[in-house]
Amino acid sequence: MSRTKQAERLYDAFSELVRRYQFRDRDQICCHGLSVSQCYTLDALASADSLTMGELADKLCLKISSATRVVDPMVERAWVRRVEDASDRRIRRVQATTKGRKLIGRVRADLVHEHEQVLRNVPPESREAVIQAMTDLLAALDARKM
Repeated sequence: MSRTKQAERLYDAFSELVRRYQFRDRDQICCHGLSVSQCYTLDALASADSLTMGELADKLCLKISSATRVVDPMVERAWVRRVEDASDRRIRRVQATTKGRKLIGRVRADLVHEHEQVLRNVPPESREAVIQAMTDLLAALDARKM
């Protein structure tokens, strides 16, 4: 099979996977009072001590202004806070609060449980291969950015 045909098949499979995953996430996350963007933001912040707005925007694949629009209501809800950078007072960092970490913990637990349900429909001998293929695909996408 040609590389172009493989790329078309990858496009079709990946597009359908992303579409289903996003709609599933939207339903699941909204139950916790979070938008999908807020969920991704909290997840990024919970796995880091703190991030500058530029670092956060990069992780979310957003412009800084868009990331700021996501963060502002999260600050109001006390899920995240802005703090002064220890080495440069001009820089503001964003970090998840205890309330935000607990919230993303509940969301992640629900989503992991859902993934357990999905894995039940994948033959046990294929599960690691599926996970490795997705990891390889992510690495290939990252390499393409360079």
